[in-house]
Amino acid sequence: MPKEISLDIIREIDLLGAKPTATLLEQNHHLAFADGPIFSHPDRYRHLFDCLIYLCFTRPKLSYCVHMLSQFMQQPKEDHCNVALYVVRYLKGNLGQ
Repeated sequence: MPKEISLDIIREIDLLGAKPTATLLEQNHHLAFADGPIFSHPDRYRHLFDCLIYLCFTRPKLSYCVHMLSQFMQQPKEDHCNVALYVVRYLKGNLGQ
């Protein structure tokens, strides 16, 4: 079941052709200090975040990343969205886990 949900999210975000990643968020990230432009579609960021929260129930390894991304719900910057997409690419590389 989690595999199908992950595939649905990857398909919905349109990352089926993206290169998968083997690791999650790096430990010494600087998300709080991101100074790039504010993401132009915060509703898309929030929707992706909601999907990731749902996956945390079956994939506890995502909890740290989702917690970090939750801090930027009000004004997500493009860097934050890129990290969220990176997490989706991680899901793509680890569907069977």
